[in-house]
Amino acid sequence: MNRRQFSSLLLSLPVLPYAAPIAAQEKVPALGEELTPFGAVRGASRTRAIPAWKGGLTQAPDGWKPGAPLPDPYDEDGRWFTVGSADIDRYKVRLSGGLQEMLTKYPSFEIPVFPSRRSAAAPQRVYEESIANAKRAKLGENGLALSGARVGVPFPIPANGVQAMWNHILRWRGNSFSRTGATVLPESGGIYTAAVHREDWQSSYAAGIDGGRPFHYRRTTLMPKAEAGTTLLLHGTLNPIQSGFAAWFRQGEGGKPVRAPDFVYDTPDPASGGIRTADMLDMFSGPIDRFDFTLVTRREMYVPYNASRMNTPGLAPVDFLWLGHPNPQFLRYEMHRVWIVEARVKPNFRHALPERTYYLDEDTWQIVMADHYDTKGDLVRYAEAHGIAYPQVPVFAPALEITYDLTGDRYVVSGLDNQLAPPDFAKTLRPEDFAPDTLERKRRRW
Repeated sequence: MNRRQFSSLLLSLPVLPYAAPIAAQEKVPALGEELTPFGAVRGASRTRAIPAWKGGLTQAPDGWKPGAPLPDPYDEDGRWFTVGSADIDRYKVRLSGGLQEMLTKYPSFEIPVFPSRRSAAAPQRVYEESIANAKRAKLGENGLALSGARVGVPFPIPANGVQAMWNHILRWRGNSFSRTGATVLPESGGIYTAAVHREDWQSSYAAGIDGGRPFHYRRTTLMPKAEAGTTLLLHGTLNPIQSGFAAWFRQGEGGKPVRAPDFVYDTPDPASGGIRTADMLDMFSGPIDRFDFTLVTRREMYVPYNASRMNTPGLAPVDFLWLGHPNPQFLRYEMHRVWIVEARVKPNFRHALPERTYYLDEDTWQIVMADHYDTKGDLVRYAEAHGIAYPQVPVFAPALEITYDLTGDRYVVSGLDNQLAPPDFAKTLRPEDFAPDTLERKRRRW
């Protein structure tokens, strides 16, 4: 698929109520009323295919104990219908460019659509701060710097694409978490290239800690043994002019930590077999200075959601990861409203994937799908975030991410914890736990 074709399709479609970018001040009174505190439309869709939001999942299931996997809250749902390759024209308005390409490329791929469940939730303090942010959050430095916002969604009623992207970057994910997950690249012949990583994440922003570093992230390789100890450390920024996005890298257990200023933009991520670029981590991360972001509209689309089926405890990668794509029997898509943001690389800058389309879930501001186009305008990468609700926090967060290389039969799945412990949102992490010298101390201990 070519970028121009899909952009023309988006612009030709009718828009929804509350779809057009509007001045935040005009609609602030609607937050917490007809709009949720995060700016989503509270009510059901016209056809009732999308239900009204009633607060999401906020209570852990009876009998659940901390540290145990969460059961599927919707395991009794039956499949609503299936979208196959013969149905593209019928459902085109509901499909991302990436999903259309997957249906065209793989006759075995299909989109199982289930009843929509608006399971996303957050603590009350996050809602209150999000409503307050609508009046106080400001952008500076041509949109590169954020001030005035704290804890919640910075711009629950976004006026432009940059504000929407800041909402994704600073969306509610809990104050901190640690998780261990496998990264798998299914290959021909049934061979699976896998690694296991521990990810630690801390949000000073969500915790209400003032400062220019809103979040810290560390990814440590545990397996294979030859790469154990290899670590990537990232520090986010609210103002890249004052303090830039920072990265450090250590190769192996005995390696020395070094600054990694090149781990940004289109630098290949080695943990993905080169399928992802550095700024495709977390669907989008890193500096936002290389792209112009345009907020197109809000639209009802089929998106990956409530992915407990793929997160079934004990499920091995070989059980559901086929060559080219996962077994559709383990996928779940639902109709949800998403904000669509188009990104184009700015003049005088270069990027291997200079045009993107992002689809941001209105209930969470999580990017749930992303189309990535090359310099010729051809769709060459497609990414999905398959999220589930963690009601004990509460938070809705990706259980795993899938990125497809549409130029071949390769794809990478990251975050698989089916045979590992579930994420630990109760673990307290502090900014100082992510200081660069901690890599040196850990190196000496190992």
